[in-house]
Amino acid sequence: MFLMNFNEEQAKELIDLIDRDYALFNTLPPSHRKIIAAAVRTNRIYAERCWAVFVMFSVMTFPAMAVVQNVYSYSFAAEPVRHMVHDVPIPFAEPEARLRSPQFELFFAYMTYCATLYVVNFTGYDGFFGLCINHACLKMALYCRAMEDAMCSREDQLGGRVRSVIEGQCDLFRFVKLVQGVFNTWLGIILVATMIQICTCMYHITEGYEFDMRYLVFVIATVVHIYLPCRYSSKLKNMSTETATLLYCCGWEGVPEERMRRVLLFMIARAQQPTEIIAFNIFVFDMELFVSILQTSYSMYTLLRS
Repeated sequence: MFLMNFNEEQAKELIDLIDRDYALFNTLPPSHRKIIAAAVRTNRIYAERCWAVFVMFSVMTFPAMAVVQNVYSYSFAAEPVRHMVHDVPIPFAEPEARLRSPQFELFFAYMTYCATLYVVNFTGYDGFFGLCINHACLKMALYCRAMEDAMCSREDQLGGRVRSVIEGQCDLFRFVKLVQGVFNTWLGIILVATMIQICTCMYHITEGYEFDMRYLVFVIATVVHIYLPCRYSSKLKNMSTETATLLYCCGWEGVPEERMRRVLLFMIARAQQPTEIIAFNIFVFDMELFVSILQTSYSMYTLLRS
């Protein structure tokens, strides 16, 4: 929540840029709109709906199971036992004080309210990262397609079209730099938090505690939570290097003007440098980092067991 407010202006700038791009997309030819439609469909299914459902299921498992356990206990048990959403003691109070009225009802309502806030924040801020990365990949696909169209255009239109493609590539780099600024600290925090959470939850599940479905769900949610940023960042990195091949295959062989060929060489050379998302300006987010996080978490887990 702090990061959402701290990066409010930059995040608003990202939203404005995306809105501006989609307004311009309405003027593009049908071949470009097919690419846009596919990207929009992917965003709606995975970055919005599936992510929102997953977050809601992962977070609301705790209050939902507490409600079910309380209803079952008071309906069928001879001596009912109260179950909290998160079973934590009240500071400077007796351990059983948390189960007495009205403390129990107040804490139960407060924790359910917090869970609702978690759903809103995780769905919004974390999901926004996926939308931004997918939009950056869409911009790459569009300016590569625009270069193909430029190479097939008339000679008097060639210069202007190539210039617009160069502007599109530069605009992409500015957009990714802004994404990096908004999510830099957040990525570093979830990197560290994930390793700790996976390790400690596995220890609680396997060592001396009763099996609890809630914590199993939480471990899975934690793994997915770090997998998706790594997957999105890897997608951006791969797409950025693939644009070099797409630009090379744009049909430059049929353009006799040497100046346009030299311009294309510069664009290909720039595209060969991977566009990466970096956490804390140190850790490059990709699938290799995801594997490394799991290995480190398991190493910490085995250390705790020993």
